[in-house]
Amino acid sequence: TEHLADQVARIVRSIRQLDLKKAPSVSETLDWARTLMLLNIDNIDEQTAKDTLNVLLKYQTDIAKAAKELSVDE
Repeated sequence: TEHLADQVARIVRSIRQLDLKKAPSVSETLDWARTLMLLNIDNIDEQTAKDTLNVLLKYQTDIAKAAKELSVDE
């Protein structure tokens, strides 16, 4: 949905602002969006984002950093 696409774009944009070993690529972003759609997620809440960060980010340190900084607002 358009709402999901907007949320994905906003969250990935904010994650890319963090000091990461490897920022999410376009293909990783698309993989994350596909994963969310397969899970029938219509709205990304904070827990969903944290639970699926491993699809978006490669390194555990990056996942931990993003999870700590991540807050999903409407």
